[in-house]
Amino acid sequence: MEAPTKFIENKIVPSVSKVTNFKYFVALRSGFLSIMSLTLIGSIFVLILNFPIPGYADFMNRIFGEGWSSLLSQATSATYDIFGVMTAATFAFYLAREYKMNELQNMILAIVAYIVVTPKSTILKSGEVVTGVLPFAWLGTKGVITALLIGAISVEINRFCIKKHLVIKMPESVPDAVSQSFSSLIPGLLIVIACLAINGVCSIFGFSFHEMIYKLIQTPLQGITGTAGSMIILAALNGLFWWFGIHPTVINSLLYPLLNANALENYELFKAGKLTVETGHIGTTQMLDQFATMGGAGCTIGLIIAMFLVAKSQRLNATKKLSAVPSLFNINEPVIFGVPIVFNPQMLIPVVLSPMVAVILPIIAIKTGFMPIFTGVTIPWATPPIISGFLLCGWQGAIVQLVSIALIVMIYYPFVVALDKQYLAEEKKNC
Repeated sequence: MEAPTKFIENKIVPSVSKVTNFKYFVALRSGFLSIMSLTLIGSIFVLILNFPIPGYADFMNRIFGEGWSSLLSQATSATYDIFGVMTAATFAFYLAREYKMNELQNMILAIVAYIVVTPKSTILKSGEVVTGVLPFAWLGTKGVITALLIGAISVEINRFCIKKHLVIKMPESVPDAVSQSFSSLIPGLLIVIACLAINGVCSIFGFSFHEMIYKLIQTPLQGITGTAGSMIILAALNGLFWWFGIHPTVINSLLYPLLNANALENYELFKAGKLTVETGHIGTTQMLDQFATMGGAGCTIGLIIAMFLVAKSQRLNATKKLSAVPSLFNINEPVIFGVPIVFNPQMLIPVVLSPMVAVILPIIAIKTGFMPIFTGVTIPWATPPIISGFLLCGWQGAIVQLVSIALIVMIYYPFVVALDKQYLAEEKKNC
């Protein structure tokens, strides 16, 4: 095992680190994390609108009247339905930062570019075409991939102009804000022209740029990430990456925009009364954050409970005490490096298998109708297990998490026993 481990440590891990430090990946990760609060704000109102207690809606109607839900729905529209715009803005902002360019200037240009390629009409249910409007459908989750492409195009055009000195330079005596405004004129003009050209080409074929990207790229990607199989693989990779000593956010951040789009599509279906196991997505941020990573990536809450049950060695006793409280909030660095899990052959199987089980169980619960499919409610990833399950899926979600934790403890248990015996022998030898 030593030779393969050294090969992985010396060859594979550095290569993965180089890829994950690629400017586009860093910008994508930082951009998505910066708008997480937006979706969480919207989710608070979704949760208030759909709290998982029988008779809740009737109770609220009696107190506030039947119009209360329409009022709160405005908050969800103001957050969920601009996800695409904010993705373009934040991605361009952080990509510009990676290139050491003016972040605010690039963010504004990306928003303008995104609006230029967005259709200015929509079709009502009656079939009537309304013009002069920006459809929420394309400003929201349907425009996520378009947002990333437009954000990248916008920044790269600006970068090209700066590199080729195609910018208006003002004297040093001119205030910086004024100078920046003039310097963005030529890049901004070229960006708008490029977007208009994209619109022109797409119109020849009878569709918008948004529609083309959504049908050819985003829909297939969401279809892949939204499946049960993809979530099982992603859960396993989360544990495997930690075993390599690589933080799982490396892979998660690349998929979060799609998983979040899946979650918000579930919400749109839920609002329309069309959300079912067949129409909705199982692969969402909720499945990853609240089920696949209970206690942290690798579902290490099971490892800590197993240590409390059997640990006698000083090392594991110290680790469990240090790790217990953070693990309740899905923070597991203390146990990852305290046990350690990183490059520990004895921990490879449970740290990969446990999150797979933690995903398979809720998938079965959803497929059989025991637990409702995720409605779009998003809660902070640090919400403790059991509580998070209840907030997402009612008492059924809490039960599924509880059973999952029990199974995960059983998976970790024999490996903890073996590791504890090893540490005890080492401690006795060193006495």
